[in-house]
Amino acid sequence: MIDLYCLGGSSVDLVLEVPRLPLEGEKLLAQYYGQLPGGFVANAACAAARLGMKTTWAGAIGDDVFGQKVLQSFAEFGVYTGDVQPQQNSTSDFTVIMVQPNGERTILVVPVLPCPPALNDGMRQSLQNTWFAYTALYDYDWFMEVAGLVHGKFSKKTGLRPDGLGKVAVDLEINTLKDLNAARKMLCVADIIFSDKDALQRLTGQDDVNECVREVLSLGPELIVMTKGNEGASVFTPTETHSTDIYTVPVKDTTGAGDCFHAAFLYGMMCDFQYPHCLKFASAAAALLIQEVGARRGLPAVKEVQEFMENNSIGEEMK
Repeated sequence: MIDLYCLGGSSVDLVLEVPRLPLEGEKLLAQYYGQLPGGFVANAACAAARLGMKTTWAGAIGDDVFGQKVLQSFAEFGVYTGDVQPQQNSTSDFTVIMVQPNGERTILVVPVLPCPPALNDGMRQSLQNTWFAYTALYDYDWFMEVAGLVHGKFSKKTGLRPDGLGKVAVDLEINTLKDLNAARKMLCVADIIFSDKDALQRLTGQDDVNECVREVLSLGPELIVMTKGNEGASVFTPTETHSTDIYTVPVKDTTGAGDCFHAAFLYGMMCDFQYPHCLKFASAAAALLIQEVGARRGLPAVKEVQEFMENNSIGEEMK
């Protein structure tokens, strides 16, 4: 069995350190930090693997230097890439990230390759043998097939898990919300939704967050996990709500913090943590990450998260 099967959302991040965001028409001196493997789904795959989850990433990469960096990073974290689809004579997706002195970042996404990744027989087989599938709302027909495979029935010969136990987790990335009607239909077959306030408001057309949550949960998902930056995070189900503040730490770069949080929350679910503990565990993992530059350099192992939680309290300055 695969613990987490991640689809799409990989890139190489060209990271620049800037004194502030440039004004229109302005020439601003920046410091080049480097080329770092990234992408919101791929970051979550690496975070999950670092926490000990058996993780696979599938998607398209170019046959360029960036593609090599992507595969090398997955290998370093122990993410299985047997379902990766190299594209000949192609450039890999990349982003330009501008990091300000306070750690906040602005990201320019440059998609190059076809997305979502076309499903082949190997990917379909893997999706039928995973506990969690994690992706975004890329395309209606594609997503519905992914969900059907994860939720589908198994042959009695496998004996690997009860029918329908696999769950579909969605990063409600605002840039993928192009067809709102199709997005609502896709969320009807999703189980876990990770989102921020902006994406929920864009999807529902409502300003009140509670109304947004109520409307999305009515579509059928079992829970919504909403990240709120320095205001913490919340989990909503049809019957309960839990929230947490953040751990106060020195911030170098917030790139990938949400991706790390999502992976750590899924790890908590896999371990049968109660939702409040899932939130605190995920918040601690993200707090460790943002003390380093880059989306993966500070990804923690379980022991590091546990030790951090033992020595620090929510809302207090880091010891």
